Amino acid sequence: MKTVGTVKIYFLTAEEGGQSIIPVGNFSIPIIFEEDRELINGLWSAVIEFHNSPNTQRDTTADLYLAFHEKEEAPNHLIKPGMKFELTTNRVIARGVIKSLKN
Repeated sequence: MKTVGTVKIYFLTAEEGGQSIIPVGNFSIPIIFEEDRELINGLWSAVIEFHNSPNTQRDTTADLYLAFHEKEEAPNHLIKPGMKFELTTNRVIARGVIKSLKN
């Protein structure tokens, strides 16, 4: 079953270790959940569907779900209100929190 969270995301600036250019459209990226920093459930990619493009403060809201969410081993249980996460490439580019679940 597809678990979709409504999330608040902040994209780090280059000075904070992020990147100078931030996405403006929907994208997929590896995600690390606060409760699974050791990647016990494996490294998964999240699909980010923006509600609006990030503002000048580099904040936005979006819907988030796991790519390949239909796989039995997908850690959909980690998508829950209050869960913090990081979006990462070869470095952390954004941090966020799941605010609620969508029906």
